[in-house]
Amino acid sequence: MSINAFGAAIGVASGAIDLGADAQARLPMSSPALAGLALVLVVGVPMGLAAASALAGGGKSGPIAHMAGVLLAAWVVISAAVLGETSWIQALFGVIGVLIALQGWRMTVRANR
Repeated sequence: MSINAFGAAIGVASGAIDLGADAQARLPMSSPALAGLALVLVVGVPMGLAAASALAGGGKSGPIAHMAGVLLAAWVVISAAVLGETSWIQALFGVIGVLIALQGWRMTVRANR
């Protein structure tokens, strides 16, 4: 998910992914570069941290995954509201975010027993 977020951020910021004039006008300051940066900070970095923690076997993997999943789900909802457009891929990523958040929560609960 982190790699996907970084790729999408590069695509949006560079103009390789065309949001369309109407959607771009709804972005904060009408800036695709700012939208790309926000995607990296809100989704890319937290998901990367969650993956790195899980690979390293860190004891904080559960809480990190939980927060990363919540942020992904929130990103999907907020971006759909801001852009005024939805697609099946947003719904899929929203579900994935919820599933990651739930799994992170379950991992945290098990670790605290």
